[in-house]
Amino acid sequence: MLIRVINPNSTVSCTEALSRAAEPFRAADMQVECETVADGPISIASMTDYALAQSALVKHLKTYKKNADALVIACFSDPALAAAKEIVSYPCFALGEAGMLAAMQRGMRFGIVALATASVERQRRRVAELGLSERYAGSRPVSLSVPELSDTNRTVEAMIDAGRELISKDGANVIIMGCAGMADYRQELEDNLQVPVIEPGQAAIANATTAARQGW
Repeated sequence: MLIRVINPNSTVSCTEALSRAAEPFRAADMQVECETVADGPISIASMTDYALAQSALVKHLKTYKKNADALVIACFSDPALAAAKEIVSYPCFALGEAGMLAAMQRGMRFGIVALATASVERQRRRVAELGLSERYAGSRPVSLSVPELSDTNRTVEAMIDAGRELISKDGANVIIMGCAGMADYRQELEDNLQVPVIEPGQAAIANATTAARQGW
């Protein structure tokens, strides 16, 4: 079986972080392949980034014919998720939706560590689209771009600060990492915050592998 994980931004270091996060799901009968949309924006933070990512991702899906058992759109914005379900014949999942659903299984109110200030409005919109506003504590940005997330010390410090504000000021009791490029830092963040931390790439890949194995 094959799970395709597509990073809609063009930052290869983000795709590499996704691939490391996918390692626990790989098995003798389960391949997880991660790929980058070369024409996508470097970061997907603002609504403009989101629109550009959707266009590039739809083009990528239409021209790339490789079959699979499930697809993961590896961006917390869930760009072109509905379109992907029209284009391909296999189950499609995305990080925002999967991460929020996983978070609600661990706590009553989830907070999101966002990439940038521009990400906050986009996340509020997605939460509302999914009908989850009553369980949403808020989003707090780390004010970094996707390429800057490879700076481990700077990123972890900013994520811890954002997470603490979500817990102490916004009332979150479970935290979601709001960007695929944060995948390497889940355990360190959870150790510091002492609440459950959801890595949405793993949440989406878990859904995809379950769907593939069950034939859903």
